[in-house]
Amino acid sequence: MSIALYAWAPLLRPVAQAVPSTAALALCLPLQAQTLDHDAVLELPSMGAGEVVAAPRLGDDQVLDLPTMVVTGSHIRRADTEGVSSVLIVGEEEIQRSGASTVNELMKEVPYNNVGVRDETFTTGFAPSSAAIDLRGLGVNRTLVMVNGRRVPLFPFGGGEDGASSFVDINTIPLGAIDRVEILKDGASAIYGTDAIAGVVNMIQHQEYDGAALSLELGRTDKGDGGEVRVTGVGGSMGDSYNITASIDYLHREDVMAKDRSISHTAFRPYLDDRSASGNPGTLILNPGLQPDPRCPSASITPPGICRYDFGPEVTLIPGVDRIGATLSGDFAINEVLTAFINALYSHSESTRDLAPTPIPPQEGLVVGPDNPNNIVPGSPVLLAYRTLELGKRRDELDTDFYNLVAGVNGMLGSWRWELAGSFGEVYSAITGVKGYTTTELMQAAVDSGDLNPFGASPGFQASRYSVRTKRRGTSIQRMIDVKADGEVADLAAGPLQAAVGLEYRTEDYSDRSDELTQSGAIIGRGGQSSGGGREVTSTYLELLAPLHETMEVQVALRFDDYSDFGDTINPKLGIRWQPLGGLLFRASAGTGFKAPSLGELYTSVGEGAAGFAQVVDPTTGKILDVRVLAGGNPDLDAETSNNASVGVVWDLVEGLDLSMDGWWIENEDAITAADAQYFVDNEGAFPGTVIRDENGEIETVVKTYQNVAAQRAWGIDLETNLRWATDDVGDFHWRIIAAYLGGFDREPVEGAGFDHLAGRHGRPRWRGLSGLWWTRGEVDAGLIVNYIGSYERPSARAFPDISNEVSSNATFDTQLNWQPSALRGGKLTFGVKNLFDERPPEDVFLPDNIGWPWFNRDLYSARGRFFYARYSHDF
Repeated sequence: MSIALYAWAPLLRPVAQAVPSTAALALCLPLQAQTLDHDAVLELPSMGAGEVVAAPRLGDDQVLDLPTMVVTGSHIRRADTEGVSSVLIVGEEEIQRSGASTVNELMKEVPYNNVGVRDETFTTGFAPSSAAIDLRGLGVNRTLVMVNGRRVPLFPFGGGEDGASSFVDINTIPLGAIDRVEILKDGASAIYGTDAIAGVVNMIQHQEYDGAALSLELGRTDKGDGGEVRVTGVGGSMGDSYNITASIDYLHREDVMAKDRSISHTAFRPYLDDRSASGNPGTLILNPGLQPDPRCPSASITPPGICRYDFGPEVTLIPGVDRIGATLSGDFAINEVLTAFINALYSHSESTRDLAPTPIPPQEGLVVGPDNPNNIVPGSPVLLAYRTLELGKRRDELDTDFYNLVAGVNGMLGSWRWELAGSFGEVYSAITGVKGYTTTELMQAAVDSGDLNPFGASPGFQASRYSVRTKRRGTSIQRMIDVKADGEVADLAAGPLQAAVGLEYRTEDYSDRSDELTQSGAIIGRGGQSSGGGREVTSTYLELLAPLHETMEVQVALRFDDYSDFGDTINPKLGIRWQPLGGLLFRASAGTGFKAPSLGELYTSVGEGAAGFAQVVDPTTGKILDVRVLAGGNPDLDAETSNNASVGVVWDLVEGLDLSMDGWWIENEDAITAADAQYFVDNEGAFPGTVIRDENGEIETVVKTYQNVAAQRAWGIDLETNLRWATDDVGDFHWRIIAAYLGGFDREPVEGAGFDHLAGRHGRPRWRGLSGLWWTRGEVDAGLIVNYIGSYERPSARAFPDISNEVSSNATFDTQLNWQPSALRGGKLTFGVKNLFDERPPEDVFLPDNIGWPWFNRDLYSARGRFFYARYSHDF
């Protein structure tokens, strides 16, 4: 079915969405486009839960009473949700129909995340428990994430491949607090400033809610793990001079272990052995050669005498979590023209991850002395590659608190609406190593004392005596004050000239502190750092919306940003919207963008403690190695720059069928990167001192700092379509398709290295799509959703020419049934299945930053498998 569904999708070309409605994510409430007779008067419904209001087609002499609103991509209020840039709106009902329980799950299925979402399933990553959006695959630090149209503080730990990329942790935003998500698929630095190179994701929390709703949801995989309990509630009250809304969202999720999934239960494949060279039993490094411990099973021995350890079964694949979030919003009339408002958001999450017991590689220096009674080579010292099973698994506890408060006043001054607001936001996150961590010094002392016998039983070994607790704390704080206004400037022949102006001032501060022992580099298998910094940013902007003709309008925007730590930048945007017919709309825009260096990229210290680990292939030996990576900041960085353009058409063909197509292009220059560890290894001669080898020529460490040297350029096409039809006997149907085609993605990791052509390769499928078919009849509605990810080529198979270079396409099916019996008086029962046919992710063993285990692309896929859920919700 999935093949048939997408085989004709490329043929649509102008695909997708009704004029001029901006769509909700494929799961889909029929849009309310209407064709009016002459002299008709239309009163549009309010933007309530799950509703996306479409502007009607106009005939002569029509009179419309249209409410105005600000849609992401502009500061100017307007009646039409379709502006010069394409915006996807995901309403509350679409969110519920998706079956997602977190923002991360919802965004992972959005096709415009071409390379997926970097989330908490990266249990060995730099920022565990967090999740980051990566629109267009340009990097998690090039998508701006906002709440209610304003910035929120960044996560204090860097993410992405380099461990220093700034991003908003979408796991801190409770899904139950969100009324809708607006996704601007266009560069928007001229409107919002830094980070908006690839686009903007704006999450709007519940506001102006009258009544109450409560929901209880239970779920579990068909394998008996990954169980979820979720409780959400929202309530509000409205009066003549006030409205107040509050929400709460609680999620408890059990973990999924790698050993319980067929794709990840082992780190061994016949074509690639990713098992660790540090095992228990261990490997003796003698002079000359290597020798496995005599107790090593024969299946674990590989040339030239290494006893391998299968770490895969020990690792958490999907962490368990307890997360609670709450919001409060309200408006309070002070007088006829002045209103005070408040928006508050809080979330707290607790999570754990397990990693395999601590590996002690040879370079850590665990030595069994010649006179040690446990030495199996008497009279000779033995250097040992070992794994501390005696300490048990490494376990980390992850805690994050997120606060964000916005308060202000707004009012009218003539025809102008103005607003003054202040905000404070903070993210505090801590990673505590509670079990399994140790130092070389402690383990060496255990060997020397005889408490630890690395060649046999150790009855006298006390884990508590040789274990240490580790601690990493991060804090990110943002303070902001802004004033803005929009209204009419002048009357032109085709209508009023509208304008928006604004001034913003904000401060950003962050700190990332590890305990002294971790910072010193003494903890085996863990790097750490202590760094911090701050900045001040002053911005001002102007936006104009000018009607050139009754069918055409132009948007002009200009923004100036001044940073205390690297300078200033000016970014313009020009857009045009032409609607020659009621059912046909053309739009185009072009502009420049920028991304300020993150505080981590500027101020992260370089040193022995500022370490992570990466797998690399040594081109001189063909070996796959786990190496230490030292990354650091550069206070002399400049801002990245970009150019972007888009052009699109929206076509309401006939009643019940609409199509749209948008083409986009982005060029990103002076991109900040330290490249990945493999790049420095592959180009060792060009970067002296970055690849450090031991006396035997084995790579020990890769050192890299950040530079403005990379470049990226990408283009693609977004397609959307809706088909709606009603029957008297069977019910009403709505079929929706959203597809994203990546036409090109070229990246130059370091200036002068040449561009790598990555579209359709390296985890960047050319096609991603989402389709939903929904049926409604009376008290019942049901739907089938298809999530499609196209095939792509993996990097060259290096020393494995027999391995296919193609990662196959993948389609998963979700289904949901909703029943609203009249006897329940506001109640609704929901039953659903995610990944109905228990589709396993396709294997991808050569990802640039994740060679080998767990054998699949975690950005794009989940290994959770088939998931059943049931929900009862009630509106009061």
